[in-house]
Formats: sequence, C-alpha cells, structure tokens
Amino acid sequence: MSAISSADDEALRVAVRAEIAAAFDGRFPDGVTLEVSDRRVTVRGCVEDVDTAQRVEKAAAVSPGVLGVHNALSTRQPPAPPAPEPQGQPEGSGRHADPADKPAGQVNHKV
Repeated sequence: MSAISSADDEALRVAVRAEIAAAFDGRFPDGVTLEVSDRRVTVRGCVEDVDTAQRVEKAAAVSPGVLGVHNALSTRQPPAPPAPEPQGQPEGSGRHADPADKPAGQVNHKV
C-alpha cells in the first residue's frame, strides 16, 4: 500500500466517521470501530440491535469514495423472530388447485 492511498484511506475514515455520527444526532455510537483499506470500510463492534447495525452500515456507505462496506457488527439483542406465516386456503378449497388432480371427463361451463 502506498503512502498516498494510506492517506486517502485515513481521510475517508474521518469522512465515514462523520457520516455515521450525523446519522446518530452527532454522536458516534459507542463500541463501534472503523477500518478503511483500499476505500473499503469495515465496521466492527457491538451495538444495541439490528436496526442500529443497519443504520451504521447505511451511513458508512453514503460517503463519497467508499467502494464497499463490510458490516461485522454484533448486537446485544437478538433479532426479532419472524412474523408467523398467514394461514392460507384450506386443503381442497379449490384455490391453487392442480388440474392434474381433477378427474378426466367432460367439462361443462356455465355461460
């Protein structure tokens, strides 16, 4: 790595840190660290929840010159469980019926 790209990475790290702080009302989140190498940002540390981790990642990505963001953050709270699947039509209701399951024979259509 040349001295020029190292200086560029440091300037980018400062800019990314400012973007993240701006996304959190001017305060950089506690426990988060930034690494910048070849204009690729890695965010590490532990944040409160998945929403916070996603906000940090999104803020890091908007800085001009960032080629990519690797989110290596962990969370104190586990992600919320997925919502239960909605109940579909009961079996044999006719919805999404497979025509191959129908008996062969004449089909009468009401007109």
